[in-house]
Amino acid sequence: MENSENILDRVKHLAKEKKITLSELEEKSDLAPRSIYSWKTKNPTGTKIQKVADVLNTTSDYLLGRSNNPSPIDEEDDPSMFFRIDMRNVPEEDRDEFKAQLKLLKDFAFKQIEEARKEQGKEEKDQK
Repeated sequence: MENSENILDRVKHLAKEKKITLSELEEKSDLAPRSIYSWKTKNPTGTKIQKVADVLNTTSDYLLGRSNNPSPIDEEDDPSMFFRIDMRNVPEEDRDEFKAQLKLLKDFAFKQIEEARKEQGKEEKDQK
């Protein structure tokens, strides 16, 4: 998807992928007939966008062009979501230290993975 695409383009693309017409999408989303077509010139409400996103199994961020990933992320299955932090809750004077601590945590995790791989390689070598 190109960034120049609007919400209607993204909805059409996903509907086509899922083999659903826009009329069927409107019906399943509990929207008025031909309302999605009007999104080319009118901005839909957040509620309407979310209804369509739910039916298309995507996110409103994708439909709005804020994300290029149409797949919704299940936070429980994706630990990287732990690092998508709203920094507004972190006092301004603590933000640099907070970011530094997150970097240390990330580096520690990578080091643990690297050490586990080395240990596994050593065990495999010993078994030969």
